[in-house]
Amino acid sequence: MKPSIGRIVHYVLLNGQHRAATVVNAWPSAPDGICNLTVHLDGCNDFTPGLHIAAPNLIPQGAFAAGSTLSVGSAHQDESAKLPGTWHWPERE
Repeated sequence: MKPSIGRIVHYVLLNGQHRAATVVNAWPSAPDGICNLTVHLDGCNDFTPGLHIAAPNLIPQGAFAAGSTLSVGSAHQDESAKLPGTWHWPERE
């Protein structure tokens, strides 16, 4: 399956937790599924206590946090190891 604009994927935060993300730009011909993503953060868990900014241990280099979202450019797809800073298709339960 190839990524396309508007699809929902899972993004792996630097602490290993997964968050829903929307594909905002995709290069489906790229061999490693490179996408730009808007990651939807959980305000209760993903922000530094007392501040309205995302906790530093969640933000990959080059990403930008604004409000309850994180903009990530050129995230690579990783369906096997699901390493931090990558995205994958949502797991089926």
